[in-house]
Amino acid sequence: MTFLRVGDAIIDRVEEMTIRSPMSSMTSDQRLLEANHYWLKPLYLHDDGTRDFVFQSWVTTVDSRVIVIDPCNGNGRSHPLPMFNQLNTPYVERFEQTGLRLQDVDLVFCTHLHHDHCGWSTRLQNGRFVPTFPNARYLYVREEYERWKNPPKLHRAYDLNVGVFEHSVQPIFEAGLAQMIEDGHELTRSLTALSAPGHTAGHSILHLHSQEHHAFFTGDVFHHPLQVPYPELHMPGDDDLTAAIRTRRHVISLCLEYRALVLPAHFPRPYAGYVCTREAGVIFQPVVNE
Repeated sequence: MTFLRVGDAIIDRVEEMTIRSPMSSMTSDQRLLEANHYWLKPLYLHDDGTRDFVFQSWVTTVDSRVIVIDPCNGNGRSHPLPMFNQLNTPYVERFEQTGLRLQDVDLVFCTHLHHDHCGWSTRLQNGRFVPTFPNARYLYVREEYERWKNPPKLHRAYDLNVGVFEHSVQPIFEAGLAQMIEDGHELTRSLTALSAPGHTAGHSILHLHSQEHHAFFTGDVFHHPLQVPYPELHMPGDDDLTAAIRTRRHVISLCLEYRALVLPAHFPRPYAGYVCTREAGVIFQPVVNE
């Protein structure tokens, strides 16, 4: 079932899994949380102080092309966190429930190369990681690729990403399916990659523009809707926190300018929404869909 439409673009959603995460990983300011209960509850904050954290891919069909955005964690990988270690999720089966087949995908785009945004680029077959989408071109922003190709030389180590390049990126290059792109690259005439650095050096978003309608696939610019009115809030793990906050404010302004739908990587049901102005500032307004 189609999740929604933006102009001529059909957008589907493929969920890998959902975990409960404490809001304290982003803020322990109870006064701030209480001041925002009126719009955070029940969708974005539970009574026990946790929130749902979703791992999902967006799949858009536009300009006669099928594009997978942020293919999640992937199965059968070792990981230091138990919740991600040796996953065995029905991601492929859920993908096919959209009515698409793996071989129908034309392009794969990762907003960045953290483990939960590129894992299903590959899957295990006969003990080897091979491309999950065999007919697709996999697009890599050059700066992001370089950040992970030789991380110790330029950036601090990120323990949660050990081995990810080797099993989720390198096999794509070995298969001859990789394509390097730069900021401003047009995936199709309706879909453009835009630099959004901070969370990682080459983190990027996608701007969908079709029939005078707009949407942004924002990756990890936002981890929670509370970062819309409070862009200085953050989770650990940014390459450059100052740049990440600056990017968040810039993307908020773009969403307001274009009246664009926001399609983040980790927001829970209803998964997408709009940045809206209120007397006190801006707020995230969930879309009414499901």
